[in-house]
Amino acid sequence: MKYKIILLCGVLFCTVSCNNFLDEMPTGTMTADSELKSNESALALTNNVYRNARVTNRMISGWGSGTMLLPEYMTGKCSSENSQSDFKDFQDLTVSSRTAYLADWWQYCYEGIADCNLALKMLPDFPSLSEALLSRYVGEARFMRAMYYFYLVRLFGDVPKITTIQTELSELMVTRSPIKEIYDEIIIPDLLAAEQSQIPATERTGRASQYAVKTLLADVYLTYAGYPIQGGTQYYAASASRSLEVINSNAYSLFSEYESLWSAANNNTGEFIFQIQHAINLGDAFNNNVPCIVLPTRSGMSAFNLEFGSLIPTEEFVNSYPDGDKRTEEKQFFFRTYKGHPNKFSTGAPELDFMDFKGYYIHKFFDKSAIDVAGQSGLNWTIYRYADVLLLYAEAQVNADGSANQTSLDAVNQIRGRAELAAFANTGKDAFLKEVWDQRYFELCYENKMWFDMLRTRLIRDDATGNYVSFLGYTTKWGKTYTETQLLFPLPLGEMQANSNLVQNPGY
Repeated sequence: MKYKIILLCGVLFCTVSCNNFLDEMPTGTMTADSELKSNESALALTNNVYRNARVTNRMISGWGSGTMLLPEYMTGKCSSENSQSDFKDFQDLTVSSRTAYLADWWQYCYEGIADCNLALKMLPDFPSLSEALLSRYVGEARFMRAMYYFYLVRLFGDVPKITTIQTELSELMVTRSPIKEIYDEIIIPDLLAAEQSQIPATERTGRASQYAVKTLLADVYLTYAGYPIQGGTQYYAASASRSLEVINSNAYSLFSEYESLWSAANNNTGEFIFQIQHAINLGDAFNNNVPCIVLPTRSGMSAFNLEFGSLIPTEEFVNSYPDGDKRTEEKQFFFRTYKGHPNKFSTGAPELDFMDFKGYYIHKFFDKSAIDVAGQSGLNWTIYRYADVLLLYAEAQVNADGSANQTSLDAVNQIRGRAELAAFANTGKDAFLKEVWDQRYFELCYENKMWFDMLRTRLIRDDATGNYVSFLGYTTKWGKTYTETQLLFPLPLGEMQANSNLVQNPGY
């Protein structure tokens, strides 16, 4: 009975958190009369592992605050017009255990892990499940558990290793396990098991696919090869082999126009490999709030009740793109002008025709329907898209082999071609790596990739020179210098107070 109560609470939340789950898998729900051993219950239990995936872009308490801001604010490549976003902690490198966002990332990742552990424990006991369905559902739970842990170790370093259901208070008083142990005993084994499961090759409903598994594994291996593990060349090769499988599948391709990236009609299609699902008209908890977080603060340009200006690009970063790069054209990746919304200005006001914001704002998450009409967005939040895979492969392959092969050149030039840049031809390792890193900065900016790239390479791109310099000792535009302290975030104060066995990260 205890498990049934847990399932009902968690799964009923899950079944409305993903519109495609509702549309395509209506049997994935539970009622008070559901049999715990039915296939319906097993599907609902599996769907539940996704409910905390929104940790990556969850709105939290605080005016215009969301979890996606945490790994962006530390990069030095963005600013904020929202004084309540706690940006100054990050600008001044004075992040502490009390800083916003930390507790949310910790809490929701571990809640997600608990959901996965519950599914992994209970799914094998469903007698009516076919071997194929059991394999798929277990694979999905392992995929999501690996993803939650992958975020935790990159944010916090050593973390508690929890792989079973905790039923006693004493079981919560756990110590931190080394990063390498988390990779070796949970993240990598979970993904290898998911890779051998009967998860379908592609999936357009928002659930995990085999190519999503391989993409995450490619990212994990590339990170494992770099800092802090420094696993070595074999992990670059392992990363390249997984991303190459995705490339060779021809299951994904770049959208021909950037505008397709921010059209809700394209959710889970084309370039998108794995996304967090959002929907409108299901309540604030299920809307994507990123589109209003990045709008000019109180500009009056949208149907949203508020525009927050919580995340804006620095002018230095935008100006560091090469000349002629299409991504910097107005209303591609950035914008400076728009029109006022009729709800915000009186009839005849000049703002209804044109407003110049006198600076750059992010256009990558511009949901036109939400901004002009609905005031709420069903645009999915992307974890992995094909452009990322192309660049993951190129970086891993050149590190594994010592020079770029033709597939890597083609991968980089697909990214450059869409940006209307000339083809890149230098196959030398150093020059090619710099180009790959440049394209990761330019193509994947503000998608929660840049900070993790800085950590695994221990390098940061200087916007003024375009050169890559040591992260440690680099001085930001605000005159603050990165030290080893900033390689990890502090553990949240509440967790430290609740568990005396936790030891804080150095420097905090």
